[in-house]
Amino acid sequence: MKTLIICFSQTGNTRKVAEYIRDGIKEETEFCEMTDLAGVDTKQLDQYDLVGLGCPVFYYQEPENVRRFIEELPDLNDKNWFLFCTHGSVMGVIFYSMKERLEKKGIRVIGYHDTYADGTIPFYPYPTVTTGHPDDQELQEAQLFGKKIAQCGRAVLSGDTSCIENPAEVTEEWAPEEAAVFSLDFLSQVMPPLSINSETCVQCGDCQKACPVGGIDIESDPIRIQDPCIYCFYCVNVCPTCSVEADWSLTMAMAPGNYDKYLQALKDAEARGEFRWLMDPETINFDDPYFKQRKRNLEKNE
Repeated sequence: MKTLIICFSQTGNTRKVAEYIRDGIKEETEFCEMTDLAGVDTKQLDQYDLVGLGCPVFYYQEPENVRRFIEELPDLNDKNWFLFCTHGSVMGVIFYSMKERLEKKGIRVIGYHDTYADGTIPFYPYPTVTTGHPDDQELQEAQLFGKKIAQCGRAVLSGDTSCIENPAEVTEEWAPEEAAVFSLDFLSQVMPPLSINSETCVQCGDCQKACPVGGIDIESDPIRIQDPCIYCFYCVNVCPTCSVEADWSLTMAMAPGNYDKYLQALKDAEARGEFRWLMDPETINFDDPYFKQRKRNLEKNE
């Protein structure tokens, strides 16, 4: 069985999970390729018997670049795919959304796997509620999923579809509604615009290379940024001189209220046996978001 895993990862957590899923698949099939989303040749996808697609959750759903990738796929009738994701406190509707779009391409989704993961949002404090994830236990669970999905893929190819799973129910009643609200148009209105400080920018190109949608050009005059943008804010986190800036005051003010919902979601997940605390949420300091920590560390090392 010829298998391919397609992965979009920024901080490395999703890629790590993908690697363990690949290891599990190789225990069953001895053949599993892995590639980044940006490097996929969509014309070659029909050569694979099983394809996995994984990404982090953005705003309770798949990132816009992943959605666009799915929508631009050719028809792949009767091909078997599986989905996996990494997320913070809430997974949202990502699997339902991706499944619906893939089915429009004739793809059969046969399995799903999600993993809690650390997060580094500039306007949120760090450590965060899921810092420490994924840990060894979760990575081993990803490997077991790989083994299981390979077995299911082989069974489906032989005509036995009894192993095919449906996405888990969305446990947070508010998540689907918020996912529907968080369109790119909405985010462009509520998120602070980014700018690059020309006095501190060293034109290293890290932000440009990190942008998953090619929305930054440091050689243009003026520098192009957020054109387009999927509001991952990864460019802020990778800039070595903290030159990608924004007024985070409004998003910082919203953080405690958002965290109340996240904490309740994680407590509910803990009660269901789906989450383990690896840090004390009472230690979160909302006055010290990640962008301030990075600036402080930069000044300390100068």
